[in-house]
Amino acid sequence: MSNRDILKKNLQSVMHVGFILLALAIRPAVFAQDTAPKAYEKAYGLILDEKWPDAKAAFEEFMKKYPQSGLADAAQYWHCYTRDKMGEPKAQVFECYQNFIKSYPKSKWANDAKSVMVNLGYELSKEGKPEYEAIVRGMDEGEDEDVKLAALYALGNMGSDKAYHTIVSLYDNIPSDNMRSKIVYILGNFDTQESRKKLIDIALKDKSIKVRKDAIYAMGNNEDPETRTALKALVSSYAEEEIRTTALYTLANSGDDDVVTFLGGLARTSADAEFAKKATYAIGNASSEQSANELKKILKESASADVREAAMYALGNRGGAPALAALKDVAASDKDERLRTAAAYAIGNIGGAEAVAALKQIVLSGNDTKVAVAALHSLGNTEDKEASEFLKSTAINNPDAEIAKTAIYALSNLPEGQKNEVLMEIVQKSKLTEVRKQALYQIDHDDPASIKLLGKFIQTEKDPELQLTAIYALGSTENDDAVPFLKDIATKGGTKNLRSAAVNALGQIGSEKARAALLEILEVKPKEK
Repeated sequence: MSNRDILKKNLQSVMHVGFILLALAIRPAVFAQDTAPKAYEKAYGLILDEKWPDAKAAFEEFMKKYPQSGLADAAQYWHCYTRDKMGEPKAQVFECYQNFIKSYPKSKWANDAKSVMVNLGYELSKEGKPEYEAIVRGMDEGEDEDVKLAALYALGNMGSDKAYHTIVSLYDNIPSDNMRSKIVYILGNFDTQESRKKLIDIALKDKSIKVRKDAIYAMGNNEDPETRTALKALVSSYAEEEIRTTALYTLANSGDDDVVTFLGGLARTSADAEFAKKATYAIGNASSEQSANELKKILKESASADVREAAMYALGNRGGAPALAALKDVAASDKDERLRTAAAYAIGNIGGAEAVAALKQIVLSGNDTKVAVAALHSLGNTEDKEASEFLKSTAINNPDAEIAKTAIYALSNLPEGQKNEVLMEIVQKSKLTEVRKQALYQIDHDDPASIKLLGKFIQTEKDPELQLTAIYALGSTENDDAVPFLKDIATKGGTKNLRSAAVNALGQIGSEKARAALLEILEVKPKEK
């Protein structure tokens, strides 16, 4: 063996040993990677089960066994968490979190740890340990905002005069809109005259509309007369519409009669119709008798048709005899046709036997075709049996073709089988050709029973115009069930027009069965395939 071969063999041996050693070195790390997640999951399960001592021991074991794991930071955080839950001394828990942040400053758990430290710091400060007061005061611009917020909430929970003045001082000196909004929220929890005045001042003067709106929401948490007066003043002011609207809805949430009366006056007299409508809708959300009275006043007194319409629909949504009476009055005698029509739809929204009776009376009065049309549609939407009978009777007997046809449209909510029977009854009994044709068009053409009805109708009807309408209807079905009827008409029909229409209808169906019928009409047998 040459020296070169010996050298090559030795090198291969060294490499083989090296690979073995490398594998042995890697194996523990790989094993740790495989087992660490399972160990962490088991320890975290003890957290979920609130078995604090067992969880603490499990995370301590994890940190010893898997210090290089990607879950090491989470394990240390939860280790501190279990110590807190076990009631260990606050200073020791504080130190635990402090060490965690030093070890893992970029951990996703760092902000949570800081927030806990802030709360612990305040508690320790109140216990006479001034060294922790620095955390409370450490809210300079370089501090993390989450920590600032945690400190704010901790201050708010203290509830003392000192805490209140600290929070107000922070508000006066902090540039962040987000932070000032959080401060406003906390101020709302101080139910004192001083805090309420501060919120009013913020609502009037803060440079941020969002902060001002948040102050208004916070003002709504109490029923102090001064606050209520300030909200009313904001609603009536020349402030931005967004601010006025926020104040309006915040006021309306109370539902008090004095607020409803105030909003009613605003809705009746405001030159801004859109804002008046908002006030009207806000009144509609209240359920008191006073709110119903205010809506009726708006309906009678507002100069804006849009505002009156809003009041009308608000009444319709409330229901009840007073609302129904007011809507009937509008439908019968209001000078604005649009409102009369809208009243008929609003009555339909109320529903019930009294609403059906009112709608029937509107139709029978014959005073206003457009209002009657709206009443018929409303009757159809009620899906009431009595309403359906009235619609059928109207379609058959009313001399006004437009009214009769509208009754047919309104019957569309009936179940399909029942609807087709009613429509055929209208076809047979109405004296108006236009109405009978419309009933034919409305029949469900996909139903085999309907196709049979149309076919028999064509065979027995004497009016050529109605026969043509029925033929067109059969053609539009594109259904083979219609083919025998059309073929019979095409070969035996009384007039050339009817026979031609039947042929065209067969062509419209376009199926093999229709094609065979057409070839038979031509006395040509189809070719064998």
